[in-house]
Amino acid sequence: MTPLHHPSLKDRVVIVTGGGRGFGWYIAEELLKAGAKVVATGSRKPEELVDVQKKADALAGPGRFVTLKADVREWADCETTVALTLKTFGRIDVLVNNAGRGTGEYRIGLAGQTGPRFWDVPLDGWKAIIDTNVTGVYQMTRAVVPHMLERKFGKIFSISTSLNTMSSAGLSPYGASKAALEMSHVIWAKELADSGIDVNILLPGGASDTPFITQAMVPGEIGTRSRLLPGDVIVPPAVWLCGDATNGVTGRRIIAKYWDKTLHPQLAFEACLQTKNVLPQIM
Repeated sequence: MTPLHHPSLKDRVVIVTGGGRGFGWYIAEELLKAGAKVVATGSRKPEELVDVQKKADALAGPGRFVTLKADVREWADCETTVALTLKTFGRIDVLVNNAGRGTGEYRIGLAGQTGPRFWDVPLDGWKAIIDTNVTGVYQMTRAVVPHMLERKFGKIFSISTSLNTMSSAGLSPYGASKAALEMSHVIWAKELADSGIDVNILLPGGASDTPFITQAMVPGEIGTRSRLLPGDVIVPPAVWLCGDATNGVTGRRIIAKYWDKTLHPQLAFEACLQTKNVLPQIM
């Protein structure tokens, strides 16, 4: 067992939204190696869930990884995800809000490589991104929190983006959705103080080589684009966040690219913590 695999991860029950590819699957895969039990959801490409189910069963054996076609934008799907997890594994320890949509899916070439100007963004594109990245995260978090409150334990973290990306011209509504996501977590962490539930934000620290960054955005075969951060850059701090070594760490912003693999995981994790501001600056 590697130092990254904290003993508390054995049989820990984790929901990973958007778990069929990219960050979601990379996180789920490492958690399975650590002995966790994982429920992975996806909404747009059911075939990806079939593929990762096979990989998970080969890696960890049957019965430790469950997939579910569910859309975080639909409240009924969020409730179903929670119900399935409780029925299958008996509890929920961690929620990883990874499912998200980006402006890259709706680029229409009106503002160079940065993306469309906000008034050129298709209305259905705006709604899809906001409904997934903001409302979807809220709904999944809302669905799991009552169970966690009852147990007086839980860990919730959501995947965000760098401040430069968040505020770049041409990246609305994606940037706006992540700003709303992060401020929501600041508030949720305060409202859940002393409850035993930790709420945090995790981000790679730059564009990463996953399918989320399409080949139209950055040319080259996915997985080989050296100008991007490694596709699995998010994995070490994500897995460490799921274990008991980070109990009580809440309301924090964690930047994955600062993880130093030569250090003990706790020291590497602490190096990823952004300085905590008493009052976050918006403008």
